[in-house]
Amino acid sequence: MTIRSFALALPLTAALVLPVAAQNRADNDRTTINQIVAREDARIAQLKANLKLADDQQDDWNRFEAALKDISRKRAERSIKIREEQDKRDAEKDGKPLTHAEALRRHADALTFRAEEIRALADAAEPISAKLSEAQRRRVDEVIRSYVQAPFVSDGPVRRR
Repeated sequence: MTIRSFALALPLTAALVLPVAAQNRADNDRTTINQIVAREDARIAQLKANLKLADDQQDDWNRFEAALKDISRKRAERSIKIREEQDKRDAEKDGKPLTHAEALRRHADALTFRAEEIRALADAAEPISAKLSEAQRRRVDEVIRSYVQAPFVSDGPVRRR
């Protein structure tokens, strides 16, 4: 290979390889379900440590903790699913934006999921709340509020023009 052909081949190779490398890097930078769940598990473990639960509170805590973890996993799965759907729509050259009706249906689905989460959280929180001290209850209330008030997903489906 001559220097001239090498000089021509190098930019062509870079033009073909760099976009793929950039896409792989972008995919690797995205948060995974396991990362989201691990972050929430750590938050739940910190809450438990701060509560300093008594032995008679432990069984009720386990049910409450299981509900929190279940909600966290379902939210992570939905978030990733929505992100993948958005990526797929963006990748399609003739991809159409969401219609008003589609956006409203998705919003209704999100509200349904949220209602189910809140109901499950209420059911799991009720038994332990009766056994918590006032200080413990305040800490648990902060966490419950954060679960109830948190956005469905930070970057949900976008209706584009």
